[in-house]
Amino acid sequence: MRLLKPLTLTLLTTSTLFAQTTMCFKENHNSMSTIENTKLDGGECKSIYTVKEMKKNGWNVDDIKITTTNKGKYNFIYIFKNSKSSSNFINVNSNLTSEELEAKIIKKLEAKKEQERKEQEIKRKIDLKEKGQKIYTKKCQTCHGSKGEIEAYNSSKKLNSLSLEEIQDAVARYTNSHEYGNGNQFIMRPYAASVNNNELEAIYQYLNSINK
Repeated sequence: MRLLKPLTLTLLTTSTLFAQTTMCFKENHNSMSTIENTKLDGGECKSIYTVKEMKKNGWNVDDIKITTTNKGKYNFIYIFKNSKSSSNFINVNSNLTSEELEAKIIKKLEAKKEQERKEQEIKRKIDLKEKGQKIYTKKCQTCHGSKGEIEAYNSSKKLNSLSLEEIQDAVARYTNSHEYGNGNQFIMRPYAASVNNNELEAIYQYLNSINK
């Protein structure tokens, strides 16, 4: 395996006139010693084939770029060449320079990371909503209503009208101040002391989802 700092591509010659190039990658891999047996993403690898399997399919490794992450893992970019036809290739007879090819890969990796970030945030909110439903039903619903629409004891604001920051601030005041609560603080204080900010965010996400 070659470790190259810059990504370099062999120039087109008469003997490689019909050669095709595909780019595969693997992010955040733990070990350099296991990469050749790891399924690669992108290009003709399609998250199905390893380096060894690509070689069996007639592809040759033309170049490799390896970088390290700030967590001590490795990002790999493989350039494969094959003289056979392929459904998802980049013809080396294009006008793209090696720098442009590398930029395309980096752009694709960045787009993939952004999509993963969005999916993780969506999953986080779904998990919080489910957690918030359980907490709200158990601790809040009796006084504040099924959707946070009741002004409990005619002294509190409707929970479904508050921002997360306002909910967190109110709970902190109930917990730390003996005067906050319009005379009903003795009712709310035990509940306020039993939830943390993460649970309050879960309650907020739940209320936000059912009050749209």
